[in-house]
Amino acid sequence: MPNGDGEFSYADDAELVEQFVSWTSEAVAELKEIVAGLTGEEGKSDEKTDRIYDLTHNIKGMGSSFDFPLMTNAGSSLCSYIKNIPADKTVSPKVVEAHVRVFEVVLEHKIQGDGGDKGKALQTRLATIISDET
Repeated sequence: MPNGDGEFSYADDAELVEQFVSWTSEAVAELKEIVAGLTGEEGKSDEKTDRIYDLTHNIKGMGSSFDFPLMTNAGSSLCSYIKNIPADKTVSPKVVEAHVRVFEVVLEHKIQGDGGDKGKALQTRLATIISDET
C-alpha cells in the first residue's frame, strides 16, 4: 500500500517485514564476512568492493518499503561513498564496518521509522567517520 510519500510500503504486513529482516540479516552477515577479509588495499573496482556495493544497494532499495529508512539512509551513504572513491584510493575498512554496524543495530532492535535521536546520532556518526577517512 502507498505510504504518505506516495511510495509503496509493506510495513503493515508483519510476515513480509520478518522476511525482510531475515533476508537483510543474511546480507549483513555476508557483509561482515567481507569486512573481516578486507586488507585496506581494495580499490573501487575490486571484487569485494563490488559485492559490498551490490548487497548494500539491495538493502538500501528495500529499506523504505518496510519502514526501515535508517537502512536506506545508511545504504545510500555507503553506496555514495563507494561510488565516489577516487581511482587512486582504497576502500576504508573502517567506513564499511561502521555502515555494517548501523545495519546490525537497526536489525537487532528492529528500528522502524527514523529512529528519533538515536537514528540521527547513527547518521551523524557515519558522516563523521566518512569525513575522517576521506
